[in-house]
Amino acid sequence: MTLAAPRASAATRPTGATPAAASRRPPETLFFLLAALATALAFLLAAPEPPIALQIAVIAILAAVLGLPHGALDPLIARRLGYWRGPVGFAVFNLGYAAVAAAVLGLWMLAPVPSLALFLLISAVHFGGDWLGGSGRVARPVMRTLAGAALLSMPALRDERGVADLYTVLAGEGARQIAAVQAVLGPVLLVAVVVVAAIAARRAPHEGLELVAAIALGLLAPPLMFFIVYFCTLHSARHLREGFAEEAATPRRTLALVVVAYTVVPVLGALAFLTATGGGASLDDRLLQVVFIGLAALTMPHMVLVALGDRAAARSLR
Repeated sequence: MTLAAPRASAATRPTGATPAAASRRPPETLFFLLAALATALAFLLAAPEPPIALQIAVIAILAAVLGLPHGALDPLIARRLGYWRGPVGFAVFNLGYAAVAAAVLGLWMLAPVPSLALFLLISAVHFGGDWLGGSGRVARPVMRTLAGAALLSMPALRDERGVADLYTVLAGEGARQIAAVQAVLGPVLLVAVVVVAAIAARRAPHEGLELVAAIALGLLAPPLMFFIVYFCTLHSARHLREGFAEEAATPRRTLALVVVAYTVVPVLGALAFLTATGGGASLDDRLLQVVFIGLAALTMPHMVLVALGDRAAARSLR
C-alpha cells in the first residue's frame, strides 16, 4: 500500500474559511435536510412508533455502513500530520489508537455513569465542530459547544423517560440523572442554539439551516432515529467528503482499502462481542451497548487526532 506524501489538509490548515467558501452549500446539506424532513414526517404521521428493537437494528446497520467510514481515514490524517512514517510507525500508531479505545472501554466498565457523562460532553464539542468554522478564536469553541450540547439535549427535552431508559442500558440506573439534567437544561440550550444558528447563518446560510433542522429533528423524532439521521447523513458525510478531498493525491485504491479495512475490523469486533455474550442481557440491549459504547471507544482516539490537528493548525498561524 503506497501513501501520498504529507501535504496541507483540513487538519493542518486553519479551520477558518473565506466568506465565499463558507457560503457555498456542501452536498451533504441537502442530503441531511431531505433525510431529516422524511424522518420527521414519518414519525409525525406514523402511530405508533416502530418497535425499539427495529430502531436499534436500523441504527446498528447504518452506523456500520455510513457512520464508521468517516473515522477510517484517521491513519492517513495522522500521516499527513507527521505522526508516523513507514511500517514501524504505522504499527505504533495503530497500537496507540487501539490502546486509547481499549482504555475507554475499560473506564466504561469501571465507572459507566461518569464515562457516559464525559462521552456526551466531549461529543458535544466534537459534533458542534460541524458548524461555525470561521468564528472568532474565543467565540468559536463556546458557540460550537453550545450547539453540540443543544443537539444532544433535545431528545431528552422531547422524551426524558425514553432517553433515560436508553442511558440505563448503557450505564445503569444512575444514568437516569444525566437525562434529567439534559431535560432541565434543554429549554435554555434551545434558546442558545437559535442564537447560534442566527450567527452561523450570517456567515454561511446553510449552517444556520442545518442547525435549525437538526434541533427540530431532535424534538420530533425518537432519540435513536434522530441520532442516526444526524450522525450518518450530516456529520459522517461531511467528514468523509472533506477527508476524501484532502486525500486527492492518494490513489483511490489505497483510500478504498483503508476505509474498508478500518470499517470492517470494528464491525468484526462487534460481532465477536455479540457472539461471546450470548447470555444475560437481551440481544437488543447488547446491540445498543455495542453501537454506543463502541462508538465512544472509537470516537475518543478520533477526537484526540482532530484536536492534535487543530493544535498544529493553530501553531501554523502564529
